[in-house]
Amino acid sequence: MKKILWTKDLSIGNTNIDNDHLQLLDVYNDMIIHIEQNFNCEELAKLLSRMTNYALNHFSKEEKYMRDMGYPDLKRHKKSHQEYNRYVAVFNYNLLNYNPPEPYDVLKFIKEWWINHIRFEDAKYESYKNEINSPVEYGI
Repeated sequence: MKKILWTKDLSIGNTNIDNDHLQLLDVYNDMIIHIEQNFNCEELAKLLSRMTNYALNHFSKEEKYMRDMGYPDLKRHKKSHQEYNRYVAVFNYNLLNYNPPEPYDVLKFIKEWWINHIRFEDAKYESYKNEINSPVEYGI
């Protein structure tokens, strides 16, 4: 599995949001290094917990941002966050039990989810913000 390298097509045009996404992808890349060098389920669960904590904080700020600008698709976007959280919670729980998931299955899900979410879902709300010329700022 390859690391996720930041490219222009992952930027949604908002530096603060892009920086949050970069932090999440850094944790993902740390998971790749861990699996390749000295894999153990407990350490992967810790990294996944770190990513989850950061994602929860990011989702909270992002949902407030969308709510403050009156983003019409907030409900669906929020639901996608909840579904992601459920999947990752199950992965994390199972990593510490008798039948852990394949680490590359975990990474594949995370990679695909974040890349698609950033490119297609997050880009929509930023585009909407620009269309309506909203003064709302992310993280405030």
